Amino acid sequence: MSIETYLLFIAGMFAFCAMPGADFFYVLSRALGGGAKTGVYAAVGIATGVLFHTFLAVVGLSALLLSSATAFMVIKYIGAAYLCYIGFKMFTAKGGFGQVETTNRTSDMKVFRQGILTNALNPKVCLTFVAFIPQFLTPETSSPLMLGMLGITTAIIALLWFTCVAVFAAKFRTVIAESKAFSNLLKYGLSSLLMGFGAKLAMTN
Repeated sequence: MSIETYLLFIAGMFAFCAMPGADFFYVLSRALGGGAKTGVYAAVGIATGVLFHTFLAVVGLSALLLSSATAFMVIKYIGAAYLCYIGFKMFTAKGGFGQVETTNRTSDMKVFRQGILTNALNPKVCLTFVAFIPQFLTPETSSPLMLGMLGITTAIIALLWFTCVAVFAAKFRTVIAESKAFSNLLKYGLSSLLMGFGAKLAMTN
């Protein structure tokens, strides 16, 4: 693979990661609720989920998953239910984002595990490895090693982007905590978005 193609891949994947989706709002909500450290744990979880999809793609399971309607539906509904579950837990937690940290503390390792599952159970990420990444490969460069390299690159991009999201969002925690109304608005808004993404995922064909 030429350096020009690789840089084009990085630019395209960065644009893909930066698009607001379930991963983005999960990291955002965790950073606002628990601070930069908690948000970074969520970002590392998301990146680890990307590595999981990389492994599936390298061994050929991603294509098999997407070719099986039954397997796709099972993963889709599990992922949708999980997003709705996380959103519902946030929605029903006591207090706004400024108070959730002290009244309903979620451990950083649990946030990390939730980040992995949020990404790993999203079949749209799997579709990215089957449909988007191969566009940057040729018959000469197509190999498990090259696919793995692009997958690791994707994980690094995701980690850097979502870490920036976490650190930036955490800077507004003090402002949010000072306004109970705004804190509640964010809590209900972001939790509803996560449940909405879960519902949208469930309706994906």
